Amino acid sequence: MQFRYQALQRKREPDELDAAVMLAAPRGWIAVFVVLIVMAGACGWALLARLHVTVDAPGVLTHPGGTSQVQSPYTGMVGRVLVHPAEQVRAGQPVAEVTDPGGTVRTVTSPFAGKVISAALSPGQYVRTGATAATVERTDLPGDRLVALVFVPADRAARLVPGRPVRLSVSTAPPAVFGLLRGRVTSIDPYPLTREGLAAVAGGELAAEGFKQGGQAPRLVTVDLIPDPGSSSGYEWSTAKTPPVRLGSQTSVSASIELRTQSPFELVLGR
Repeated sequence: MQFRYQALQRKREPDELDAAVMLAAPRGWIAVFVVLIVMAGACGWALLARLHVTVDAPGVLTHPGGTSQVQSPYTGMVGRVLVHPAEQVRAGQPVAEVTDPGGTVRTVTSPFAGKVISAALSPGQYVRTGATAATVERTDLPGDRLVALVFVPADRAARLVPGRPVRLSVSTAPPAVFGLLRGRVTSIDPYPLTREGLAAVAGGELAAEGFKQGGQAPRLVTVDLIPDPGSSSGYEWSTAKTPPVRLGSQTSVSASIELRTQSPFELVLGR
């Protein structure tokens, strides 16, 4: 009977049709607005932001001609070695003397100018025709300059085009102190380097092993360094503090080549 009495009392009360109804508390609306703002910002960032897609590869600072081998045209016993590593040689300069089986002393000369990277012969060594007498970094080609030769895996070089910006981490200039060396792609070899070709460019079989990634033959990418007359190194860097000395050849580098830029939205779509 008590419940029936309460029900009758409520039925006698007039309906409060003009009373305001609270759908959500103010704190709830604030949370909704915050979520909407965050979602709008995320959508705007996904559409307008630009992400840099890069490919990383090892390389070396050298000259456009790379390295070449001076080979002995004679068979016989090595008498004297006339050049040493880091020494400059000119075209036609003797690099070694070989005594042939007839007792005649033959002179092995360098057919090109450059800097000796290594001298492969030693006195008393018996050599045959075609043996490497010295490896020379060539500096006799037209337009000689310091460049970066980068060895990019063939499967990642398909989208490379000349003109793309490059950042180089130089082994003799810590990036934490001096930043990154700037450059631009000037050429991409159309075919992967053979084992012999890689060894010829890198300066020997041992050096070539350090430029192979995943066991596949790389493609050679030539990077021109951006000059900066105001820098002690002679080139432009990503920071104001640059190395106090000029860069030298045969310095190993790690290159980051920019392939393209895309928005996060395109990345999600897999474009």
